Amino acid sequence: MFWGWDKIKISEIRKDALNNLFKQHNGEKVANEKVVKFYYYILPIVVSVVLLSLGVTIKESIASYLVTGISIFAGLFFSLLITVSDKMNKRKELQKSLNEIDINYFKLYKKFSEQLIAYISYEIVLSVILIVLILFTFLSIDDFNFLIVTNFTTNLFFILNLILNFLIFYYGIKFLYILLIILSSMYVMLLDDINTKE
Repeated sequence: MFWGWDKIKISEIRKDALNNLFKQHNGEKVANEKVVKFYYYILPIVVSVVLLSLGVTIKESIASYLVTGISIFAGLFFSLLITVSDKMNKRKELQKSLNEIDINYFKLYKKFSEQLIAYISYEIVLSVILIVLILFTFLSIDDFNFLIVTNFTTNLFFILNLILNFLIFYYGIKFLYILLIILSSMYVMLLDDINTKE
């Protein structure tokens, strides 16, 4: 739900994707949940802090390329959602099969597809968050004519810029992490298709 607006299900998308981080492709729990928590929650914070301490920030020249690249990925993720859904629909006939192997395969593929759809949907949400955050990097203190430039406002903008860059690095690392999961999932799906056809 999106602050009382139940048509926008951002929290549900996030919840499904994060729950699936702790599951294997077959729906079983991962062997070590602490490793997943480290990579998804702790590592992005550590890397973001290290980058900021080294003075690395997102400049306007890089920001425009990042927005373009992330937008392209977001578009590809939408088409990938359709592909996964289409592949799932083609396998629905296996549910009617009397062969136990076919039925088990369908159940496994259904779980796998649900996970992949959750990941892709969440990756699109992360794409939107990153694009919005990166667009804020184009703003400077000079854009706010109504503000009187003092040491306080300059320091405030400096702190806000650090927070903004931290959030970009933080969500950017999460974006890359989910992207690698999607890539791995698609790899498993494609190999599974090839093996099934054989």
